[in-house]
Amino acid sequence: MEGYEFEGKTVKEAIQKACETLNAKQEDLEIEIISEGSAGIFGLMGFKKAKIKATPKRTKEEAIKLAQEMLEELMSLFPIPTKIETEVSEKEVRFNIVGDGSGILIGKQGQTLNELEHLFQKMVQKQWKGLLPFKIVLDAEGYRKRRQNALVELAKKLAARVKKTGKIFSTLPLSAGERKIIHLTLQKDKQVKTQSVGEGELKRVNIIPLKKKSGKSFGTPSSHRGREH
Repeated sequence: MEGYEFEGKTVKEAIQKACETLNAKQEDLEIEIISEGSAGIFGLMGFKKAKIKATPKRTKEEAIKLAQEMLEELMSLFPIPTKIETEVSEKEVRFNIVGDGSGILIGKQGQTLNELEHLFQKMVQKQWKGLLPFKIVLDAEGYRKRRQNALVELAKKLAARVKKTGKIFSTLPLSAGERKIIHLTLQKDKQVKTQSVGEGELKRVNIIPLKKKSGKSFGTPSSHRGREH
């Protein structure tokens, strides 16, 4: 959005002029100080006015509209008819792509969807020309919600095995977002702790018993691994 320049004897005065001219409160403007001005010698020679650039802040609704339009344009490049469902929360906006064949956007273990989401987030942010006021989540046929529910159940199942056997179990390699689901699901369980292990973007999550069993303490990883179904 285009910015407007204002001058005044002081920065405060320049900001006041900006608010009056643009009919906006200061908190609704992005203020860039171009020059703080100077009083000059004896307030006469060398006097320079303060100058600012004021830009009305864009709303979250404008950002959502931009993202929706860009996603619709992006989906038009795929040879499949789709519709987009939008779900807005405080910190994120979820776009669920629905339609025959939209499952191809998911890929193996959601890898294609993750890459598409990362690319789309960057595209929208570049077009917005600033930090987006929310995180974009791309979904296809509700895959992410189904995957989240499956990971929650997996975490509980593995934790139950850990508590029963006193042995460490670990997940298959997961993305950062999927590991976070495991950690959050078990963070209040006082009988186990979780730890991400491995290199690269895909890592396993070890689920470790905190209590001793049969006189032994299990605080290091073992070869036992839980399997995802």
